[in-house]
Amino acid sequence: MLLMNEADGLAQSFEVLGALAAVLVITGAALVAAGPLIRLLGDKVEAVITRLLGVLLAALAAQYVIDGLKGSFGL
Repeated sequence: MLLMNEADGLAQSFEVLGALAAVLVITGAALVAAGPLIRLLGDKVEAVITRLLGVLLAALAAQYVIDGLKGSFGL
């Protein structure tokens, strides 16, 4: 939405829409390939990936809380 707001003219709007379509296709391909890829890698690798992504998500959540507290109290 921000890029469409910044686009000047029809050509740039089509560029933004083309990039959006490309991202949609890449995301769809990744989602379709995820199941067979995980079956190929096995249960142990899936568990490792799940744990690593869980730690990353927890770290991001903690950072968002810290940033919110700093913004609220002006620290």
